[in-house]
Amino acid sequence: MLQWINDRMKVFGWLFIAPLAVVFVFWGVQGIVSFSTRQDKGLSVNGQDVPVERVREAYQRQLAQMNRIYPDEVPAQVRTEAQQRLVDEYVNTELVTQKTDQLRYVVTDSDVIDSIHAYDGFQVAGKFDRSAYEALLRAQGYTPQRFEIEQRQLLKSRALESGIFISAFATPTDLVRAAALKGETREAGYAVLPLAKYAPAAKADEAAIAAYYEKHKAEYMTPESVKLAYVALTVGDVARDVTVNDAALSTYFDTVRDRYVEPEKRHARHVLIQPGNDDAAAKKKAEEVFAEALKPGADFAAIAKKYSMDAGSAQQGGDLGWAEKGFFVAPFADAVFAMKPGDIKGPVKTEFGWHVIKLEEIQPGVSKKFEDVKAELEPDYRKVEGEKRFGEKQEQIEQLAFEQNDSLAPVAKALGLKIAEVPVFYRGLPGNALAASPKVLQAAFGADVLGGQNSKAIELAPGNVVVVRSTEHKLPAQEPLETVRAAVTAAVKHESALAAAKAAAATLAKSLEGGTAWDQALKPIGTVAPPAPAAATPPAKPAKPAAPDAIVLTPARFIGRAEKDVAPELVRAVFSAAAPVANSRSVGSVSLANGDVAVFSVTAVKPGALAAESAEDRRALEGAAADSDFATYLSVMRSHADIHYSPSLFE
Repeated sequence: MLQWINDRMKVFGWLFIAPLAVVFVFWGVQGIVSFSTRQDKGLSVNGQDVPVERVREAYQRQLAQMNRIYPDEVPAQVRTEAQQRLVDEYVNTELVTQKTDQLRYVVTDSDVIDSIHAYDGFQVAGKFDRSAYEALLRAQGYTPQRFEIEQRQLLKSRALESGIFISAFATPTDLVRAAALKGETREAGYAVLPLAKYAPAAKADEAAIAAYYEKHKAEYMTPESVKLAYVALTVGDVARDVTVNDAALSTYFDTVRDRYVEPEKRHARHVLIQPGNDDAAAKKKAEEVFAEALKPGADFAAIAKKYSMDAGSAQQGGDLGWAEKGFFVAPFADAVFAMKPGDIKGPVKTEFGWHVIKLEEIQPGVSKKFEDVKAELEPDYRKVEGEKRFGEKQEQIEQLAFEQNDSLAPVAKALGLKIAEVPVFYRGLPGNALAASPKVLQAAFGADVLGGQNSKAIELAPGNVVVVRSTEHKLPAQEPLETVRAAVTAAVKHESALAAAKAAAATLAKSLEGGTAWDQALKPIGTVAPPAPAAATPPAKPAKPAAPDAIVLTPARFIGRAEKDVAPELVRAVFSAAAPVANSRSVGSVSLANGDVAVFSVTAVKPGALAAESAEDRRALEGAAADSDFATYLSVMRSHADIHYSPSLFE
């Protein structure tokens, strides 16, 4: 579940964030208090078992990701750390769940309905759509019942988190210090010495070329390669071969008929009386409210506003809006869907308390006919049937690749596939989907395939499998100097130019440190381009760009940490330099990402000021304080928890 949530965050957004969303800090497994390895339970927290299947499923998804990073073999330490993190995550989730139950956090049906209805992914044309809701859940192996239970717990967890966040605060001293650092500016002048200035004079004689080649021989090797043959099976190809007719579509429609049913909806209001510590008194109060609601001329909405303890609907007169039966807990749903418009019923007991209910309206369910949905059924049928047949063919290709492992011909013939070939296949081969797959690379250069056997069926992506074999293997070989002379010569000249630029930068920095002004210090270095005009005073004519080999001097000005028109390497260097003392400067140099070298001089530091509109800074600091508070809160819960974990959980 946890990894599933992570993989689909871009699709489902916050709605699918499990209670883990409120966990800010993870602890190592060895740090769990009352930790043991009982074999009778995989993982339990205070006597409550954590579903073993979900933990294992999450681990398998993480393991699949790790296999892409480590195509040869996932290191044991990486596996162990992943298992520890997963155990910690589930422990934290269960502790939060137990705490919200202990504190009697309540989330009403209307809260759950509102949160689901508000999610864009469940809407069509701006309105909640039951079919879209169920289709999205079904695609991820969820039932509405399971999802709504988890959504209810999520809302409880968010309430706990919000309570801690609200109580967090930042002191005035914290704010001043944060503002001083965040808003700090430094007065700095800098000159950029372009690599292009020193490139023409860069030398690359035979001795230097030979020396560089000898020192960097490992960089001039041909890659290990194979002549790769393969067959590919895709679900798209299989689906295109599916024959579609009315009889097949009609049969398929019978299996998905529920998808084209608009369920009956009902519009109800209710009054909720929460029991607190006295259920009998709550029931008696609900009976009194029920009696009042039955009086002739009684205004149920006004009664709900007066008595209801449902914070989500009381101010709306208890209005729950239009909802299907599945959105309510069972006793409430049974009552609402047994009533007639205008009926008032109560008291009805649920896990939230005692309800008095009034049914306002009924919207009957509607079923679409086959003829109405025939056009939209075809692509779905083709996809479903294609996936079914693909599964069968995938089993066949796996079996044939194993049984006839000395040739791809039987596999290709049996499945009607073509044998394709990559004449020179190697790691890093650009523009090749097979070379981008760690699994294919592992197989292509593995002992079995290099020994003349077919690989196993390899899944490049869901619905796309290949079987590969090698027909020729070439080991890495040293490229002769004459073959790579051009590349070696270019590398030698680049190093020579860079060394010259750094030497000039060192000379310039030393001169500046001695107190020489920029213009005087730059004279021995070379031609300086005119400085660009300040943004506040644009020139009448566009400025002529500096020559590629010209030194560009930027006069001293104040810059901030987030300066966008200054190279990030230079900004970091300026703010890492020691603050200058009175009547002095702090000088340094730094290599830029494009190969140029910059020399800078910091002459003043101005701390940021706490502005009146520092609400953003306050929120950021309070957010950090809330993170710390919640981590402490969770740490205390863990210190008192009885946690049992068996390493066999992941076996």
